[in-house]
Amino acid sequence: MILAGHQIAAAAVAAVVMVWLLRSRWTHAHPRPALVLWQMSGLTLVLASVGALFGFGLAPFRRGVFPSLLDLPSRWHELDLWHLAAVAAGLLLVAWLVVNQILCFRDTARARARHRLLLQLVAQPNSGALVVDHPVAVAYCVPGRHPRIVVSAGARRLLSKVELDAVLAHERAHARERHDLVLAPFQALRRLVPSSRLLTRVCSTIELLVEMCADDRAARQHGREPLASALERFHANGATGTPTGALAIAGADAHVVARIRRLRQPEPTAFPLVWPLVVGLLGVALVTSASIFALPLQ
Repeated sequence: MILAGHQIAAAAVAAVVMVWLLRSRWTHAHPRPALVLWQMSGLTLVLASVGALFGFGLAPFRRGVFPSLLDLPSRWHELDLWHLAAVAAGLLLVAWLVVNQILCFRDTARARARHRLLLQLVAQPNSGALVVDHPVAVAYCVPGRHPRIVVSAGARRLLSKVELDAVLAHERAHARERHDLVLAPFQALRRLVPSSRLLTRVCSTIELLVEMCADDRAARQHGREPLASALERFHANGATGTPTGALAIAGADAHVVARIRRLRQPEPTAFPLVWPLVVGLLGVALVTSASIFALPLQ
């Protein structure tokens, strides 16, 4: 039971950090450190949840999870019904998570590939972006190894030059920093349990933080007001219709409003002094959870 106990403790640490992040005000002022904590806590929670099932189910073997799983085909008869059920639940959970992640990556990659082919037919390169002759104002990034920054003719007419430069810098930040990879695991979990309000809230929070990270890079290059003004114009014109798998300059209305307010009225929220402590605590929980999988414990 010591294996399961360690994993449950690690999962509890990750869950507490997630609740803290959801309720904290400092995350909007410091989105990058917040995203680091979200990624660490998410990985720890998933790893520890799987580990807790395996830790309980394989406890009679008195070894680490991986060594015990290797012994399982020849020693499964040593486990009682409850331990076998926990092992089966762990295997099903792993399969469920892995298959869902693979399917999400595959579907997103296919959607992006189709859109890139379409852009080859209808878009024209101009000023470091692909311009689509469409009256609706949109701007987005199609991420990947060969990212595409797309802006519509409507957006070029709507924005001034400095506003357009800020928007393009925002989208280049998405492409350069691979924000799609930050979002992908959380979006896959939301697809796994679409009815979960908590997962929906977590994904929405992380999507907003990613947009704020891109806003910060664009604001450093072109100033805060041009980007805020551009967002305001997009919002007023109801910019919609972003392709699947793309990262748009203007997404959910509530997010756009929060980003405009943040750019124009930044809150002087202090960086939390406990951040290094929380990172260290999560790091210990993550390493402990992972090591229990690999190290034999006699």
